[in-house]
Amino acid sequence: MDMPEEAWEREAPHLREIVLFLSVHLDRAPGVLWPEYDNPAFGDVGDGDDIGDGDDIGDGDDADELDDAGAGPAGGGVCPAQVDRFTAELASLTGLSVRLDRVETVGTVPGVGVDAAWTGSPEGREHLLIQQIAGAVTWQLTGTGESGRSESFQCRLLPGELLYVPSRWSRRCVGAPEASYAVICLGDQED
Repeated sequence: MDMPEEAWEREAPHLREIVLFLSVHLDRAPGVLWPEYDNPAFGDVGDGDDIGDGDDIGDGDDADELDDAGAGPAGGGVCPAQVDRFTAELASLTGLSVRLDRVETVGTVPGVGVDAAWTGSPEGREHLLIQQIAGAVTWQLTGTGESGRSESFQCRLLPGELLYVPSRWSRRCVGAPEASYAVICLGDQED
């Protein structure tokens, strides 16, 4: 995942953070990214961490309202045009195939929430990036670590944070009702 210097300079800061994060964790171990910059594909989570970014969207009266530039909904959410752009740019920078698998809300999907079932990665060989959109979710992961021994990992994600799940690791989440997150699949580039 070596990025040419000129590409590095022109990319959005949230993409740089994710590429650096993946360069450390991909094919190694789970990890959590507490980003400095919000990802516009998943709305402004309203956590106040983007000081001076100039991306204030609406007045919060209508969480589904998009601004004219196609930015995500205020208060967190998914903007399809921005998601398409994000996945294409991340694929270009990493050399991986990148796709949004699904957006889930705790309590609305069987097996998600209290007493959640363990699930494996889609296709079994894809890595996952889980983008927390709203609410808080505790993630539990289990798999084979770099040492070849069974390992486990647990973390609590807040809005705006990302979790990397290596391929072939099982996962489950326990979250508050109405907590939502996006599952982004990363795989080998198709020829």
